[in-house]
Amino acid sequence: MRKLKCPQTKCVFNQIGGCQACSICKCEPNVIDENCDKCWNCAKDSGVLRWNFGEAEVEAEAETEKKIELKPIEVKA
Repeated sequence: MRKLKCPQTKCVFNQIGGCQACSICKCEPNVIDENCDKCWNCAKDSGVLRWNFGEAEVEAEAETEKKIELKPIEVKA
């Protein structure tokens, strides 16, 4: 287990001190375990958090956006 300072510079949670411990490996805030997929995804993928807060909302928002993109355009005469 190798721990590194989180490389995120634009993360709002990191900027306001709201980062939380990882729900999988329990790594402390603003530090990532490079062997933990959850930490890695939080540090590298936009919209992914390593704790459970808000994940359902992020997934629901992505699903809604996908449905909107797939909706055909209605043309009224």
